[in-house]
Amino acid sequence: MLEPEKAGLQVFRNYSKAFEQHRARQFAEEADQVDFPLLEFTALCKLIVSEEERFVPVIACAYADDLLKAMYQREIPLSVPGGRGEMLTGLGPLSALAQRIQVAYAFSWLSEDVLEELNHLRKLRNDISHRWDVAVLKERLDALIRERQRPIEETLADGVRLPKGFHKALDPVQRFRVRILWVMGRLTYETRWWVPAVKAKLDPVTALYGSSKPSLLGKVADVCVEATKEVCASQK
Repeated sequence: MLEPEKAGLQVFRNYSKAFEQHRARQFAEEADQVDFPLLEFTALCKLIVSEEERFVPVIACAYADDLLKAMYQREIPLSVPGGRGEMLTGLGPLSALAQRIQVAYAFSWLSEDVLEELNHLRKLRNDISHRWDVAVLKERLDALIRERQRPIEETLADGVRLPKGFHKALDPVQRFRVRILWVMGRLTYETRWWVPAVKAKLDPVTALYGSSKPSLLGKVADVCVEATKEVCASQK
């Protein structure tokens, strides 16, 4: 490639990047005009902190199910054949949490890692719903914590809002609670603004987590930080 061609390509890249950043800022400004009360999420966090650990997956999945249903109700066109409501109820293709997760994953309507974490939690919830042996349930919970969940808590110890190395003092159940807090926080945020970013032809990761992100992310993080401190304070 000749030097003039390289220079022209770089100018085009710079222009495209600047245009994307402008649209991301505009998207965030519009998002910030929408009121999003966090009362339900705050109540959820209190339950995640305080309830017996084997009930946490049931509570978190019920909350996540409501979020996903609300997202589909907002984003699926009313004109869809058969009606939007039919898809979300009865024997519809989006009537159960498993299908709602699968479709969101297949069409990149939410972060893949969040959906994978939610699916692990869904499977544990199903075990809890259909098994009576507490010892077996504890084994399943321990396996989830050790082998399948991402160690989210290790990335939170920035020394600013949460102490550096705070996670090292947490027992497995506390780690589980912290992980669920932050997964639910991201799900709360993304189910509201991920698909609108996609429909606006923006990279949703950049639009939601870049320098021009909506203020809702900070508000959700504030709730998660306070709940995480409560988990830390509950150490035995």
